Amino acid sequence: MRKAPLDSIGMLSVVMSLAASTPCPAQTASAPAKTWSLGAAAIWSASPYREYDNKALAVPTVNYEGSHFFLRGIVLGYRLLSTGDSELAVIASPYPNQFLARDCDDPHLRRLSDRNVSGLAGVSWRLHGSWGVIQATAQKEVTGHGGGNMTDLGYQYPVQQGRLTLIPEAGLTYSSRALNDYYYGIRAKEVARSGLAVYRPDAAGSLYFKLGLVYSLSRSWLLIGNFSLTSLPGAVKDSPMVDRDFTESFLVGVSYVF
Repeated sequence: MRKAPLDSIGMLSVVMSLAASTPCPAQTASAPAKTWSLGAAAIWSASPYREYDNKALAVPTVNYEGSHFFLRGIVLGYRLLSTGDSELAVIASPYPNQFLARDCDDPHLRRLSDRNVSGLAGVSWRLHGSWGVIQATAQKEVTGHGGGNMTDLGYQYPVQQGRLTLIPEAGLTYSSRALNDYYYGIRAKEVARSGLAVYRPDAAGSLYFKLGLVYSLSRSWLLIGNFSLTSLPGAVKDSPMVDRDFTESFLVGVSYVF
């Protein structure tokens, strides 16, 4: 198979999304001091699309926590409300998916139109305590790719053992019909040239599990890692574009906290 281009926007989105789930300590505080973390990571991720090139990348990672603004991986946000144990913010982020026909080996899928990275905007609410972290987000697609929406509800429970912090997370992501249709639907205008039947997926939810780790090499240097497993719902698996039941990703990197 051909190697995917190293500047893939969709892959970069996945990388930064995974990096954001291994936060620097300031991320769990309600009113953090200004904190930067910069680093580099390597990732491998499986695409949900049929005969699509899996991608391996080395990219930079960036996180920032300010008094109001924050950057957590690919999520840019502004806190509207911050109390001792909760946070309400407006956020914007890319939707980490992309289909480029030239990167597919299936002759039918190579005749489909590209599906580009979408931009999302919405709100985020986070509640944390000794029992863990709950986060809920609701976002709408704002870049003209169908105008769909996505909601997410996740739970983390960080466990610290000496220098090592493990961050297991489980959650549910719900994507609207319009969003699924853009990325997994077969449109009428694509039928003749691809030989595939029209397909219009419904809205659907996906379960995911992540395991992040942060190991303190020193007061400033951190070793970070992440494993992510996401199930694909029937509305997605039934698409002629897809031949998987789940997708998985692996990340390892280093980060410096200022």
